[in-house]
Amino acid sequence: MDLSQNTTTHIKINELCPNMILAADAVTRNGTVILTKNTRLDNVTYKKLEKNSDIHVVEIWEYSIDKRNKPFVDNVAKDESAEEKKENPILDKPEFKRFQETYDKKIEELKGCIDGLKNGEKTNQDELFGIIDSIISTANCSSDLIQYINYINKMDDNTYAHSINVAVLSHLCATWMGLDKEETEKAAIAGLLHDIGKTSIDLSEKELSQESYLVGEKLFKFKKHPEMGYEILLFQELDDDIKQAVLTHHERVDGSGYPKGIKGDDLNITSKIVSVCNEYDNLIYLKKRCPFDIINEFDHMYLGLLDTKILLQFTKNIAYTYISSYVQLSNKETAQVVFINPNFPSLPIVLSPDGKLINLSQTKDLKIINMA
Repeated sequence: MDLSQNTTTHIKINELCPNMILAADAVTRNGTVILTKNTRLDNVTYKKLEKNSDIHVVEIWEYSIDKRNKPFVDNVAKDESAEEKKENPILDKPEFKRFQETYDKKIEELKGCIDGLKNGEKTNQDELFGIIDSIISTANCSSDLIQYINYINKMDDNTYAHSINVAVLSHLCATWMGLDKEETEKAAIAGLLHDIGKTSIDLSEKELSQESYLVGEKLFKFKKHPEMGYEILLFQELDDDIKQAVLTHHERVDGSGYPKGIKGDDLNITSKIVSVCNEYDNLIYLKKRCPFDIINEFDHMYLGLLDTKILLQFTKNIAYTYISSYVQLSNKETAQVVFINPNFPSLPIVLSPDGKLINLSQTKDLKIINMA
């Protein structure tokens, strides 16, 4: 969904209501970002604005204004602590239920589409992008989209769900990179089709999700899936960048990937985006890793393997989508992410249950171990 098409309005702090979404960063006079664009307001985030004397008005997406909601200042209920459950658990939200229904429907559509492609049926880019656009359009903003996918990931475990996740992530990444509509749609379609070759491999679903544990003949079969996918798409009327991305999504910029050992500028930007998003979803979805662990790993271990510019843009922006999310700390407490440090995106500032702000980049003995 293109948020730029939505209209915005400026609202005074004392007129803000629950679930309004910021259309721009809330910034103090000295340039400190208090809350980032697309933050959905709750009691905790509202208090950050209310307590800051520099900020009197914020810009809000008009679509997020529900006139049935009373302003925060009219709510006399007790404060919501970081350890308490949110008022509307994600699984019970109508928005999430619509997302899940669409997601499940599009997985079945993708299965039918891939079966058709393998049988030589023709498709086009508009039809393929429509699968992803339908899913993206059910979310209000990128933060909701990532949050919804994370909950879906706890329920599904198959190649098709992974393909849809990578397509959504690739669309977001291309948008964050500032690519035009055509390039962004190509990245999404390449993400959707990147693992089409896996559907022709004689390996179980579990084996297909555990490359690092495969050896011998099974590993050889697995590593053939980029070439098999490329062959399936070879005579389809798709942009060559998409086909090349399917072929090269396991290549690395230093030449250490497969199947051809292609490196550097010989890899197109579509392929490089899909490579980053594929690796992220493999770690968070298949290996059940914490997003902040992955961001930290990307910023350290993957530099030189994946495209640096894309990698840094992705980690910074994906971290921002977790603002207002709840996390589990190593001291067993639940805290809320309230600020992402652009220099240390894997080490945010969090709000503890007792209302204390903790800068994890300055706290060696405390870290995020999982999402709450």
